[in-house]
Amino acid sequence: MKIAVVVIGFFVFVSCANKQGQEKYHVFHEEKWNTDSIVAISLSKVDTNSSYNMVLKVRHNTDYEYQNLFLFVDFQDKIDTIEVMLSEKSGRWIGRGFGDIKEQEILFRDQVLFSAEKQNKLFFEQAMRYGDRKSINELKGIIAIGIGVNQNDK
Repeated sequence: MKIAVVVIGFFVFVSCANKQGQEKYHVFHEEKWNTDSIVAISLSKVDTNSSYNMVLKVRHNTDYEYQNLFLFVDFQDKIDTIEVMLSEKSGRWIGRGFGDIKEQEILFRDQVLFSAEKQNKLFFEQAMRYGDRKSINELKGIIAIGIGVNQNDK
């Protein structure tokens, strides 16, 4: 009985602590990301008077063939190229997870202010290249891409 109370208390604490943030994911059902597929994630319910930190989240499986993932990210009319390191040179996966599924998180932007007039949407495009190829048409092993948004302390 005591364990059940502790577990329920933990979940209540975690759910209350996360009221100032949100996470949204786009799932690739076939676990591959085509080069012509642009992912859009809309953010909602943000306080335009507060600043936020945005964390990019990449979920992949261990069949992913590369050490990193390059992305073009378009947010608030600014396009960034981001490299997400997914494994060490030795092949050891960097992210957290169980079994053959791993998730890597990196701080994408900090102290972000959202607009009440504009739609708060992010666009992601995979930008992987290999050798003399201009693109990798099917990037296999990518399960999901997401964004975590957490309000900064006041």
